[in-house]
Amino acid sequence: MATQRLTEEEVHAACADIAAQGERPTALILLDRLGRGSLTTITKYLNSWNTTVEAQAIKVDTLPAVVKLPQELSKEGDDLLKRMWHVAKSLTDAELDIQREALKQAEIANQTKVEEAFTFSEAQSMKIDRLEDALSDIKAQLAEEQSDHAETVAKLIEAEKANVGLSKDNDQLRHEISALKSQVATLEESSKAAVLDRQELQQKHDTEIKQKDAEIRSFDMQVNNLQSSLDSTVKANDQLKTDIKEKASKLSAQVIEFEKLNVRYESTVSELKTVKSDLKAVNKAASDAGKLVANLEGQLEVYKSLDKSEKR
Repeated sequence: MATQRLTEEEVHAACADIAAQGERPTALILLDRLGRGSLTTITKYLNSWNTTVEAQAIKVDTLPAVVKLPQELSKEGDDLLKRMWHVAKSLTDAELDIQREALKQAEIANQTKVEEAFTFSEAQSMKIDRLEDALSDIKAQLAEEQSDHAETVAKLIEAEKANVGLSKDNDQLRHEISALKSQVATLEESSKAAVLDRQELQQKHDTEIKQKDAEIRSFDMQVNNLQSSLDSTVKANDQLKTDIKEKASKLSAQVIEFEKLNVRYESTVSELKTVKSDLKAVNKAASDAGKLVANLEGQLEVYKSLDKSEKR
């Protein structure tokens, strides 16, 4: 925190206090009494006090710069003794007026140099004040940074502890990763073997599909042939039925004529038996053809179901 700046009122009060004790205020005495401020600032405020009505009434220029009391005097009566000493001393000061006047003229001659030095000192004082403020800020920042550094060191220690644990975990993970890599390599070999087996099975499956397709085409041709045979048989059966109808019609005519043509009875009966025998043979052939067609249709359904399952 920056030191509080010295005010003109504080310097004037200190000057009045020192003058009341019979001493002439000087910059060094004021600096020692106030304990802060620069000589430039104190001198500036001292000069402004010297021009006041209070200083003129006291005749501060005639006061001694330093009053030295005998050592045997008690410190408890310092103020009273100083005043008494001043009264006694004033009786002999008349002799020193001429010397004081000469010194005053010399002081006036050196005032210009003092003012120049005062200006330079004032600038230096302002610079020192700024540097003190900056130094105070730097100290505050340094304290903050030291606190941050301590906190960072504590965090670093914790991080190092955590890092030790992480290193152990990392070693464990390396072992696990190595084992997993071995398992992955084994799985890759197994996968390659499985791919080869799958390709071989695919080739076998394609070959079997081609064979099944050829068999199905062969069965389709057989079915077509059987269908043609069935159609021919059906046509023959229809023709036989037509023939049977015609023969039945003829038979009816022959029955009617039987009564008239008794002589031809035996031959007509024999012809009727022959026709019945042919009819049975035709019916049997038609029945066998129907069974064969049903059998072929069943086989066709079986082949179709097999083909669907192979495609799936």
